Amino acid sequence: MDTTKNLKVLIAAGGTGGHLFPALALVEELQILLNGHLVPIFVGNGEKIESRVIPKLGYQFHKIPVRGFNGIFQLNTLTLPVKIFNSILKCRSLIRKHKIDACVCAGAYISYPAGIAAHQERIPLILMESNVFPGKTNRLLSEKATAIFTAFEESERYFSQPIKKKIKYLGNPIRQALAKLPNQEEARAKFNLEPKKKTILVFGGSLGARSINQAIEKIIPNFADSGIQFLWQTGTNYQLPQSLPEYVTPLTFINDMASAYSAADLVIARSGATTVTELCVVGKPSILIPLPTAANNEQELNASILEEKKAAVMLPDESLNDELEAVIRNVISDKKLLSWMGKIAKSIAKPDAAKKSAEELMKIINEFH
Repeated sequence: MDTTKNLKVLIAAGGTGGHLFPALALVEELQILLNGHLVPIFVGNGEKIESRVIPKLGYQFHKIPVRGFNGIFQLNTLTLPVKIFNSILKCRSLIRKHKIDACVCAGAYISYPAGIAAHQERIPLILMESNVFPGKTNRLLSEKATAIFTAFEESERYFSQPIKKKIKYLGNPIRQALAKLPNQEEARAKFNLEPKKKTILVFGGSLGARSINQAIEKIIPNFADSGIQFLWQTGTNYQLPQSLPEYVTPLTFINDMASAYSAADLVIARSGATTVTELCVVGKPSILIPLPTAANNEQELNASILEEKKAAVMLPDESLNDELEAVIRNVISDKKLLSWMGKIAKSIAKPDAAKKSAEELMKIINEFH
């Protein structure tokens, strides 16, 4: 392929940050690899995270009408086939108009119309699967895919033998900002934390995790004389108590996650694919609380991989109120255990996943042409 020409890639990614950010990390690496000769064209939901983030980054964003399946008795379900059909037509139109070279689908319902359109227009179709258990859309598109990039080696077991030949275990692409963490003391100073105190980072996504927040609020008074401090991202949907102890630093949202990870000795979080990937790359021990309502139970599978390898402790959501405090004390009090868990997490990581994914994508496109 002529490297002086712009490479044009259609990208279907969004619904949640877990689907969007790995695709954006891939785009970052492609821009570097191609010296800026990349034109990424995104499709997604006009009401979700992608509609806010992508235009701010200066990339083209096109709304498509497809929506997620909300249950068979929902009014939206009756119009879903029409929305899927119209979304496929819109994606096919974009592929033809912009002479798209390849299509990347990062999972969830947004990917289906773009994947079908890419197959119909006979351009390479690459699926990105960031969870251990592949999502429904990626399973549906797998037969039509040119290649499937997986974040976990264990994902292979959920595909049939002919599909396994398409799988490239490359890891989950993450933001370049996490490749090298700042000094821990500097990171703690950034959040006005005590420089020498053991620090626990708690977060549950941009909206927060209600059950985690409630459990943390309940147990915080019990850590008054523990020498432990908390950096607590509550999310936008949680109402904090009027007064908190001085060893608790609450934030609605943390923009600088590199510093937050660096500041932490232990992390308490959900086990979405991006979080699990980041914990491994930064080498942090964790207590993972899978989201119980995750459609394919993917968060429990993600957490179980880290727990099996002794990089994390998995705690069911329903056990939070009764067991969280004891689990925290057991882990945070054992310096050797913390160090060991962090080292194992680091050994699982694929910090060059974005670079490898970009190189593999270029190889596929070059072979195709």
